[in-house]
Order: sequence, then structure tokens, then C-alpha cells
Amino acid sequence: MKHLFYIVLPVILLGSGCKDNSSSQGDIHFRNQEYELAIAAYDEYLSLKPNNIKTLYNRGRSYEELGDYDRALEDYNRILDINPDNIHANLSIGKDFYRKNVFDNAAFYFDKVIKVDAENAIAHFFKGRSLHKSGLIKEALNAYNLALNINPDYGEAYLYRGAVNVKLKKRSIACNDFRLAKSLNVEDADEAIRRYCR
Repeated sequence: MKHLFYIVLPVILLGSGCKDNSSSQGDIHFRNQEYELAIAAYDEYLSLKPNNIKTLYNRGRSYEELGDYDRALEDYNRILDINPDNIHANLSIGKDFYRKNVFDNAAFYFDKVIKVDAENAIAHFFKGRSLHKSGLIKEALNAYNLALNINPDYGEAYLYRGAVNVKLKKRSIACNDFRLAKSLNVEDADEAIRRYCR
């Protein structure tokens, strides 16, 4: 009987180790763009640790990659129930509102990120995009400037700051921004230069 105990114990430990590794396995599947397999692995891990924020977030991202935005939002909102200041969940919810063209709500979530991390260039940029889409041009310009002060290599921020400067009839400043965006390999920069800088 004693020998059986020593045989069974390692099997139990190995089995629980596999369950603990299921989150890491999910990450591997995610990197390989095997999102359904990633979700299955995350589900297994969350059955043991239902409040693990990293795994909830990664499962939400997997759902997002599959286009299942409602289930992704369930995971992001669950994270905010655990930690209302979670930067990644707030950014993801803000981006979801942005995708749905609900720009006021999007800006609200980007502001939540900025309150926790004032140096978050992504939050400033997307807040700028939300304000820009809402027609709040000067406020958008300020947000793009903040994003670029934090990250001077943020090519998309140059592109959209250039678009704001076109609206403000500051064509030479806009063209400088478009050229900076082009130097950072932003896809639409060439078109902006062709359109506004000839």
C-alpha cells in the first residue's frame, strides 16, 4: 500500500502541474494564432483560479481575435470587478467603444487609464482619436501632443496630428507631421503627403 501511495502522489502532482501550466499553454496557442485552443487552455486554468487577471485578459484577447467581442468584454469587465484600475482591461474596453463609434464612452475609459498611468502613450493617442472623431479638434491635438511627448516614435500620432493641423489650416505643420509619420512607416502617410503637401 505504501508503494502505491508513492506512485499515485507524483501522478496527482503532475496532473495539478499540468492544470497550472494550462495558462502558459494558452499563451503558446495564442502566439500561434490558435485562439480556440488558447481559450480551452485558459478555461481549464480559470476553473482552478477564476480570478486570475492575466488569464482572464488573455482569454478576452483570444475572444477578440475570433471576433467574439461580447465574450471578450465579459472577461474585461470581470477584471474590472476585481481591479477597477486595471490598465489593460480599461484600454480594451475603450478600444471596443471606439470600434463601435461610441466615442464619449471610449474617451472615458482612456481617461481611466491616464489617471492610473499618465505616461501611457496609447491611452493618450486613442483618447485623441476619440476626441478627433467627436469633432473636438483642439482637445484631440492636445491628446496627440501628449502621446508624442511620451513616445516620439508614435507614427500614427503624427499622422492624425497632421490631420488636425490640416483642419486648423496649418498646412506646413501638417506636412511636417505627415513626413514624420512616413519616416516611421505609417501606411497612410504617403497618401496624406500626396493630398496635402504638393
